[in-house]
Amino acid sequence: MKKRFKHQIAYILATVAAEALLVTVPAHAADTAEDAEEAADPSTIIVTGQAVETTQIAEEAVEFGNYVQVVPAAQIAASGASNFAELAQFLIKGANVGYSPDEGEYTIRLDGGGDRDTLVVLDGVPLYDRGPALEEIWGTTTIDPHMIERVEVFRGGNSLFFGSNGGIGVVSIVTKRPDGTNKVELGASIGSFNSRELWGNARGALDDEGRISAMVYGSMQNTDGPRIFNPDDFVDNVAAAGGIQKYPLNRNNVGIKFLIKPSDATEIRLNGQYTQIEFSDAFPDNETYSPNRVRYPIIDADISHRWSDKLLTEFAAYWSNPKLNNTETFAEICRIKTGCVDPGNPSRTIPFGQATGHSVPYPNKGFGEDSKVSAFMEYGLNLRNTLTLPEVGEAVFGVQRTSYRNDSDSVFPISHEWNTTTGVYLDMRPVLPFSPSTNISLAGRVDFARTFGSKFIWKFGFRQPIGDFYIRANGGTSYSLPKTNELFAQSATLVGNPDLKPETTKTYNGAIGFAKTVGSVNFSGEAGMFHTDISNRIQSTSGLTPNTYFNNTAVTQIRGLTADLNLAIGQQWSFNVGFTRQKAHLKGSDWQINETPEYMIQGTLAWNSPDQRFHVNLFPRYQGPEYSTGGVNSSLRHNFGNYLVVNGSLGYWAGEEKQHRFQVRFVNIFDEHYAERYGFGNMRFSSAFIRGEITTSSPEYFYGYPFEGKPRSVFFSYTTTF
Repeated sequence: MKKRFKHQIAYILATVAAEALLVTVPAHAADTAEDAEEAADPSTIIVTGQAVETTQIAEEAVEFGNYVQVVPAAQIAASGASNFAELAQFLIKGANVGYSPDEGEYTIRLDGGGDRDTLVVLDGVPLYDRGPALEEIWGTTTIDPHMIERVEVFRGGNSLFFGSNGGIGVVSIVTKRPDGTNKVELGASIGSFNSRELWGNARGALDDEGRISAMVYGSMQNTDGPRIFNPDDFVDNVAAAGGIQKYPLNRNNVGIKFLIKPSDATEIRLNGQYTQIEFSDAFPDNETYSPNRVRYPIIDADISHRWSDKLLTEFAAYWSNPKLNNTETFAEICRIKTGCVDPGNPSRTIPFGQATGHSVPYPNKGFGEDSKVSAFMEYGLNLRNTLTLPEVGEAVFGVQRTSYRNDSDSVFPISHEWNTTTGVYLDMRPVLPFSPSTNISLAGRVDFARTFGSKFIWKFGFRQPIGDFYIRANGGTSYSLPKTNELFAQSATLVGNPDLKPETTKTYNGAIGFAKTVGSVNFSGEAGMFHTDISNRIQSTSGLTPNTYFNNTAVTQIRGLTADLNLAIGQQWSFNVGFTRQKAHLKGSDWQINETPEYMIQGTLAWNSPDQRFHVNLFPRYQGPEYSTGGVNSSLRHNFGNYLVVNGSLGYWAGEEKQHRFQVRFVNIFDEHYAERYGFGNMRFSSAFIRGEITTSSPEYFYGYPFEGKPRSVFFSYTTTF
């Protein structure tokens, strides 16, 4: 039977990290006979002579034609990313961040997709928002980058094994875990915007043989945050009522993990964690005060047992119950033409149309008990079996169950019934007797659900090595169910649509690549393309009172090109660049869809001193044209792209074992003024609108404003291990 990948993937886009040079294996990196044999395989990834471990799903995905990128902990540390959005922007190829990272709200989008096409999972737990009563719960904001062991990025349709919402890609985060050894990691950081961080974890064996071990971990992040909105963009009455403010963000995380190995064939892992994030997101057109609190508990477990060299069984389970509390207020405005008595000074009259200086809470978004909980509860089970028959092939088969329900306060008129989907999947991977080096995969999955009926999705993969080159291709289908709030929301500005249909996605991609090692020089690259159609895309109206959701009958067509180039010279120099071009538009239209850049160029350039104590890293990103559209009938359109942002870091490792690590991180080195996102608001709280000088049909009623990116800033950090 054809040789399986052991721990690695076919090629890599990750390069120098603070600790290590990640390259396809150079011959000089082999320190033992076993390493030398491993180095002969051009698909191997080496980190300072050690193979990078990956999940079995990642190994198999590459083997059968998928694009998989691995971003290890060392490279994350070199970037100094303080949140997962910064990590994705500069380290994940083809990723675009939706919303505003420094505001505390963001999603990760791959290859032209939207929020519901890229699934982010944390140790197998989906961080996808199910749509509770009030607004989105931003699961990725709760991630602590310091606890990440690696990120495995699957580009292309991957819903077969991960479930719905992975139609364009999956970002799988694998965190650090106990391994039977004793080790402590501690770190601290300070920097611009009064930013402070503390983090750490401690792992240790609980028995003499190391078969039972545990880890405790935690982190704390506090920052006043950079300016998000230009004061000139605030509606006059919103500004007068105190809407111009700082945007502080606090994230606290604590957890415990266990590893139990009853035998060499069986492994049990348990994890329980709790994350709380507090942030403000008062927008310039309406909110004067807007603190939010997200509480995100997760419990997950997995068991694996190898019955023989032919059969492996894996079982995973999780439970999560994220909760969101909003406190959002709007300006109290004098609406009496003769004027109003100032509530703070009875002798003063407030003119008609002007703010009184007081604020009024939105319904269910008040203070204390008047801030109602918006939440959902979810659990999942997945039983997966891998059967391997020499000279015949391999089959992966299993069943996955996902169930969630609205868990918001009873004041919201939304059902608390469970929405359950049970999927049965089978992936056949035959060995071709006439071409044993050819890897093919043919797979299908049937999801059974009472609410929206049964769904069938399929997936195929192909990979053919040709000397130092290879050809790969894969494709698949997926779907995304309407969220609870999209179906049943009820407020003065937004109502749900219970007649919504699921979105469906079909995607294909393929590429030609190569990997070559000459002495200490490693050179690899790939050129590819992707082709995606999304039907019944769920969108919201704009400019109406109230707005609602609808299925767009026009197919969203996404056509893209990708190119990656990696060069490493020994363990001192490394260069990497990735290019993604994506034309995304509705069928019959030439307009690029909103918040989807036409192209992105990302890269890394790194130098390590010969003794591996000094480290210099640069992380440039160029964002091409990116548009936002708003107003009545999409009458307003703005390009907020075309910018270059360069981050970097300088590191020094001290101590006999290089265990003391000092780093200076530079963000936006050239102080580029750019927008992470561009939004549209209205003037309903303005003095001109209250006085009747403008109406909802006036050209100036709707207006746009940027969500500003982080200006030039500096951060200092220290980490140690013992």
